[in-house]
Amino acid sequence: MRRLALALATLCFSGLAAAAPETIRVGQTVQGELTASDSPRDDGGVSRDYRVEASSGQFLIVSVISEDFDGIVTVFNPDRTKAIENDDRADGNLNPLAVVETAQDGSYTIRVGSLGSGDDAVGKFTLKVMAFSE
Repeated sequence: MRRLALALATLCFSGLAAAAPETIRVGQTVQGELTASDSPRDDGGVSRDYRVEASSGQFLIVSVISEDFDGIVTVFNPDRTKAIENDDRADGNLNPLAVVETAQDGSYTIRVGSLGSGDDAVGKFTLKVMAFSE
């Protein structure tokens, strides 16, 4: 009976799992959209993840631009620890820009999120990832 209950619970909740992150290459620009069906953020809004491969010692520059919502960008190291988070470029500019020096080779996660709720938390955005090395 427990196995049946576990199997039913797994089937019911399997649709709630977050989608696998989309891969983005360094130098690529992505036109994306946050929707109400994206992963909810703890402090309101929603988010969507992207993956980028980087080498140790690179500087990743991550830019998110949206006219639809107040954005936030978080970059996670390959071990899933938070490397950096930013929600505003400067006073009056609500588009996030993050620069992080990569400490290890691997797959970094870029989380594009929104602040707010309802219609203020969804909409189109442009994500651009660039890198340089010294």
